[in-house]
Amino acid sequence: MLVGAPLIAFLCLGWYARYDEFRNSLKNDALDAYLKRFWSKSLLKTIRYAEQQGGPVFTSDTERLSQFPAHWPTLGDRLFANIYHDQYGLWVFVPPFLILLVVTYAITAVAAWLCTVGACASGGTATCIFGLGTSMIVSAIAGALMFVVSDSVLNIRRRALNASDVYWYSLRLFLAMPLAVVAAGAATSNDSTHVLGAFALTTMPVEAIIKAIRRVAAFNLNQSEKVDSVPDELIQLNGVTKYVTASLHAEGITSIEQMATADPVTLSIRTGFPFRFMLRLGSQAIVRRHFGSDASKLLPIGLADVVPIYLLIRMLDGNLPPGFPANALTTNDLEKIVEAAAKCLFSDAPAGPDTTTHAPLIVKMKFRQIAAEEYTTMLARITPLDPAL
Repeated sequence: MLVGAPLIAFLCLGWYARYDEFRNSLKNDALDAYLKRFWSKSLLKTIRYAEQQGGPVFTSDTERLSQFPAHWPTLGDRLFANIYHDQYGLWVFVPPFLILLVVTYAITAVAAWLCTVGACASGGTATCIFGLGTSMIVSAIAGALMFVVSDSVLNIRRRALNASDVYWYSLRLFLAMPLAVVAAGAATSNDSTHVLGAFALTTMPVEAIIKAIRRVAAFNLNQSEKVDSVPDELIQLNGVTKYVTASLHAEGITSIEQMATADPVTLSIRTGFPFRFMLRLGSQAIVRRHFGSDASKLLPIGLADVVPIYLLIRMLDGNLPPGFPANALTTNDLEKIVEAAAKCLFSDAPAGPDTTTHAPLIVKMKFRQIAAEEYTTMLARITPLDPAL
């Protein structure tokens, strides 16, 4: 009951709250931009199906993608719901949940049998399970159950529980006995130390155990191999910690380029991080992809994200976003902003007329490249700036 109750509560409440988080951020033009960027083939397939049902017939895919919201306003919402349920629906949790229940009942039955059957109830007597004592087995099972319950409750509170996590919980419980065997083989003659070691070992996450094994295997790594290790690129992003990078690495995201092209919805689901945080990291990654490590120099003037750059270019072109005051900034003011960005980026360059003349042109070209990216357009619609600012 302790293992199953949190999962049932998540499937009844937490899953829907997580779904609403994405629906609240992806609406209207923002949702259309997201579908065009990451699910264009599914979107085109859905539009063609709508055409066959009696809607207007378009002559090209470009026309379909640009005009479908005017003819089918709810098409994007229905497509996103189908995609979300296929990728992260409630049915995805059924197989791992059943496996977890079976494994939980099995190990608790073993513990109950050991504690109630004749000579096996003696803590110092070797049992028929790998020759382990009852206290060793019970402590290992208790440690594994404590980890599963505590970690599942933590993930549910964060609304970050995935089906893969439930599979890991099943493996964690299944490994309780083998880990007890490992603890029993420790170089000590004290039985109480073995029991404590079994409990401590089974409360550790699987990834922590794997990391410890890898450290032991790499203990003889020579110094040259250590020096040649590549530094983590993701840690350069604002708001990223070692815990965040570890979660992103687990999903195969190890570089700035990958972060700038990853689907933020899928990545948010798999890592458990808030959707807006994933958008923030993707926004920074795009700017850093164009300017490298110098992108951090744009933080003081507020141009280290793509949305301010996108709005700056639109205003330079005279294409003001809806809601922006017509005379908020003059062209001269905008050019001064570009010059300030150039000074920040080329602060280490030798001073001279060429630098003064060419640096703003180079920065403006880079800004236009950033503003023209599909990901930038999507972010500008999902997280628009307040016109009052």
